[in-house]
Amino acid sequence: MTTFGENLKQVRHLHHLTQVELADQLNISRSAISSWEVGRSYPDLDMLVSLSRVLQISVDQLIKEAPVMVATISREQHNNRKRKLALRIIIPVFFALSVFTAYLVYQDVDAVNRFFSPNWSAGLTIKKRQANVWTTVVWDQGSLVKGSIFRKSTLTNHVASTSQVRVRLVDRNGQALGKSFSLKPGQQRKLNVKSRQVFRVKVKLPQGRYILNCH
Repeated sequence: MTTFGENLKQVRHLHHLTQVELADQLNISRSAISSWEVGRSYPDLDMLVSLSRVLQISVDQLIKEAPVMVATISREQHNNRKRKLALRIIIPVFFALSVFTAYLVYQDVDAVNRFFSPNWSAGLTIKKRQANVWTTVVWDQGSLVKGSIFRKSTLTNHVASTSQVRVRLVDRNGQALGKSFSLKPGQQRKLNVKSRQVFRVKVKLPQGRYILNCH
């Protein structure tokens, strides 16, 4: 039983062609011809048709008694059909989900906005005994904050707050994330945290009422 490589080499010799000459007619490298002839790889169906044209032999004769190659090409064709089918399904579904998500964001759906761009709010009433002591801010969703996916998280001291606040960011283990800073009423600042990073906001405040927003 002959192989495809043996068939190809025999027909090439019959036409008095070197590997380089055959490769030039097919616009491919000589190493591709060499790989086919020694059985390291096989041409695809389009290249088989080109080979049959250049060598003036039918595709059936080229692959005659080469069951390994036939099985390989058949398997590759089957896999290609599966990949194309999967892409035909995945691409429209991905597009539909993207449009739907954009629509929800546009409609200001709270759950979607909290995922892509979380918005946290906290109101604090600081009494005399609590003044000027580092305190963890407890937001409407707890003390932990998660950074936004698409942009830098921002902390705002609401204009209605009594005074400026001193702010320090820490990770979930209490380790400081950069230096502390101050925010006057109505002032905001972008936070030096990574996308989706979880952190806590600690504040030191004079006596009074405060509103803080993190988004």
